Amino acid sequence: MKEFEPFKQIYRQILQKPEIKENAKQAAVAVLWIEIEEQEPHLILIERNQYDGHHSGQMALPGGKMDPTDQDLRETAAREVLEEIGVEIDSTSLEYITEHWIHVSNYWMTAFSIRINKKLSYDLNKREINRIFEIPVSFFQDSANLQPFEVSYDGNKILSPSFVYEGNLIWGATALIMYQLFHAEDN
Repeated sequence: MKEFEPFKQIYRQILQKPEIKENAKQAAVAVLWIEIEEQEPHLILIERNQYDGHHSGQMALPGGKMDPTDQDLRETAAREVLEEIGVEIDSTSLEYITEHWIHVSNYWMTAFSIRINKKLSYDLNKREINRIFEIPVSFFQDSANLQPFEVSYDGNKILSPSFVYEGNLIWGATALIMYQLFHAEDN
């Protein structure tokens, strides 16, 4: 979509500045593709609890900051999925998707994906997570659900991708990942 062109230009510029990544805190998220026979594929998103911080109450992918004990970012993503929603995944099965700099909190977030062919049983970390959503892949694929969302970057207002699912706004890095996965022809 042409309305996202300024945002995409900024994203490309950020990726060309290694000092941003070097000075940012490392984090990882996982896109869990649930593909069960005779059921529409869906993705797992979480709603973070309300707290005093930048990502309070946001719809997000399971994940978080890298701990000193994590061997790599794949291990970070797998550990965070287990801690947040109680689902154990094999970190070596995670496939790289993309990276994003979250400027408000100075996180360099790496996104991975994994395909799971069974119904999941969740153990919600109620200290961090308010709710788990199983969202059909078709929702993100439908361009009618893609909406512009105004964000501020470097003193400028620009439009970035967003989605609204059951009245819940999905924006920021989570929406960018969904945009990149399902609207690649626009990239």
